[in-house]
Amino acid sequence: MVGEDGRRDGARHWGGSGRYVEGERVFAPPAGVFDADWVAGIVLDRHGAAAGERVELARAAQRAWEARRGGAGDDAVLAELVATGLRPWPAAAVLRAADDYAAAYGTGA
Repeated sequence: MVGEDGRRDGARHWGGSGRYVEGERVFAPPAGVFDADWVAGIVLDRHGAAAGERVELARAAQRAWEARRGGAGDDAVLAELVATGLRPWPAAAVLRAADDYAAAYGTGA
């Protein structure tokens, strides 16, 4: 049965921020929102476990995005990531994935 609002059985969204409901992340993160964990997943999908631990990659992705939003260029972002202890090739992979994510999901980076 379809409810007045056009949803099956009159189902309504409850809880959360209202920007997306749990489960939608399976398909994509909400547009305009940077998700560092999603970026870490991109790096791991592209390069495998050799890229590093997911938590560290997510931290690096957050740093890369913040630096990009601050206007930093590739060299500055990479230097910052390497300075935190990330090896150069995973740093480059994180930066590329963060840039790809921002272009795909419109996060303003």
